[in-house]
Formats: sequence, C-alpha cells, structure tokens
Amino acid sequence: MEQNVRNTKKYAYAALLTAGLFAVQFLFSRLGWLAAGLFDYSSFDKEEVFARLAVHHIIQMLLALLLIFILVKTKRVGEFKLAPKYDAKGIRYTLIFCAALTAYYLVSYIIGSFTGTIGTFSHELTPVNVTGYLGFQLLLSGPSEEILFRSLPVTLLLSCLKSDTKKDNTIAIVIAAVLFAIAHIDFFTFSFDLFQVCYAFVLGLIYGYTFIKTKSVIYPMTMHSMSNVISVGGCYLYMFLSAGR
Repeated sequence: MEQNVRNTKKYAYAALLTAGLFAVQFLFSRLGWLAAGLFDYSSFDKEEVFARLAVHHIIQMLLALLLIFILVKTKRVGEFKLAPKYDAKGIRYTLIFCAALTAYYLVSYIIGSFTGTIGTFSHELTPVNVTGYLGFQLLLSGPSEEILFRSLPVTLLLSCLKSDTKKDNTIAIVIAAVLFAIAHIDFFTFSFDLFQVCYAFVLGLIYGYTFIKTKSVIYPMTMHSMSNVISVGGCYLYMFLSAGR
C-alpha cells in the first residue's frame, strides 16, 4: 500500500514536471524567434531560408544550456550526458538509422515521383540557399533540439522518477517524444501537419532510446542532424533532377 502511494506521488510529480517542461520549451522557442526577428538577413539570405532559423536555434540552445548549467550547479539532478563519448552501440545505431532513413526516402521519392505527391521547397536552388540550409540542418538542428528536447527532459524526468528501471526509462523517452512532437504544432493558429507530428514522435522515440542506451546526447544529435540532411538533401536532389527534365 505504501509503495503504491509513493508511486502515485512520483508519477503525479512527473506529470507536473511534464507541464513545466512544455512551458520551458515553448518559452525558449519563442524567445529564440523573438531574438531572431531582431536582425536583417536580406544581404546574404534574401529569401530567409536559413539565417533566421539558425539564430533561433542558437538562442534556444544557449537558453537550454544555461538552464542545465544552473541545475547542475544546484546538484539536484543527474548528468545531462552532454560530453562526447565513444560507444560502439551508438555508432552502430547511427549507421543503421541513417541507412534505413536513406532507404525510406529513396522509396518515398520513387513512389512520389509517379504519384505526384512530393512536396518541394518554395525557395530557389541557389548555392547560398542550398549550402546555407543544409549547413543549418547539419550543424545546428540536431545539437539545439536534442539538448532542449532530449537531454533536458529525459534527465529531469528520470531524476523526478528517482529510478533507472526499464519502465521509468520508457516513460521518460515517451514523454520527451510527445513534447518534441507537440513542438511541431503552431499553437497561435493551431495548425499542424499530422504526418509531421507523428513522424517527429517516432523519431523522438528513436533518439530517446539511443540517448538512454549510449548515455550520451552526441549520438541522437548526430542522428537528428543526419535525418534532416538526408530529408532536405533528398528534396533538393529531386528538385534538381526534375528541373533538368
């Protein structure tokens, strides 16, 4: 009976923490957009393809790192696993993930080319646009989002649950994935792409599992960045080939 009461309290605290994490992630993202809107990028990014996004991700990452620094200094939570770490499983998971995702997009573009269901970017395929956007995806998307949506929530949730059991690890992974999926919803207009939200949730589960297994955010960071590079690069290649027909 006493154990059941402790478990009820533990999961109630985890639910409150989840609400707090959502608020923090939403706030950091909004502050990132507000900061990004202070600058003029027209001299080198006329179509606003990558520069504003880059500043947004840098700001939200710095805010997340600041919060992590404060939490570490209070010594109330465990490690956030930000340091690089060699892990054979992590390398294997990353390679398998990239190969599987490449195969998925290859099949998707082959089918989509025949059915006319492939969505493309509206910006021009200029060297600046292509290199800038791919560079953003490779260097900033993974690090920024995995610190805010994986390292921070999973670590805090496990600290709140006060255990490292398979059940609690799964709960932390799923909650972080849900928060990551929710981040793909525009709450001001309440508009979203259902496929994108579900896709983000599935990827969030994979990133979270990798984070737990490797005990390093570096591998989900790499997976995240590479998934975006493969997706964007595949679309650019399709657009280039289609333009050449």
